[in-house]
Amino acid sequence: MIDQSLLKNARIIQSWRRSIGFEVCGDGTLVLRIPYGFSRRQLEQVVAKKESWIKRAQEKVHREQSEHRTLELEEGETFLLFGQDCTLHRQLGKGFRLQPGNLFMGLEETRESLVRFLIQQLAPVLFEMVSRYASLMGLPLPRVKCSRARSRWGYCNYKGELGFSWPLVFCPREVIAYVVVHELCHIRNMSHNKAFWLSVARILPDYREREKWLKVHRKVMSTL
Repeated sequence: MIDQSLLKNARIIQSWRRSIGFEVCGDGTLVLRIPYGFSRRQLEQVVAKKESWIKRAQEKVHREQSEHRTLELEEGETFLLFGQDCTLHRQLGKGFRLQPGNLFMGLEETRESLVRFLIQQLAPVLFEMVSRYASLMGLPLPRVKCSRARSRWGYCNYKGELGFSWPLVFCPREVIAYVVVHELCHIRNMSHNKAFWLSVARILPDYREREKWLKVHRKVMSTL
């Protein structure tokens, strides 16, 4: 028997199509795209076949939501800073003060000023890594900037300039290093072909594990 709650809470979209489309959205909602004229019985049959996949996908979404909540900027909230747990403390006045495992933020500070402060923490880490790995790879030092983009961790344009998304500040340093090496490799190879991945592996043989962290913890993008 199919778990009826899957269909009860699903969003069903009918259109002129031949196949069934399954999607679990960022809030855990199941979206089903079905052809016109598809009966309830047919729908239950196809959903029953995908039930295990649907539940795993929804569990993953709910787990990510619980692990990576958007900060409300309240006293005692925790978040990741360079991959380590950090507790937010609110205090009178302005300014920020960072201690191991703790960030003190003035009550007059805003979400935007916190973003600027975190970018200030990330920038020297990025520049040091880009300089070190560019030298190791025999590349000239490229121009680097912190990006406000949330759809990707980094980019390399046709001029060989690199940009990195500021939420990298929430990621472990070894993961940041992977993103840096990934984009540096794009200076010589803009595709993701076999030669590209071999060049990444020459610098970081364990790059798959680092890349996996980004996939599992992608919700850190929405910490702020």
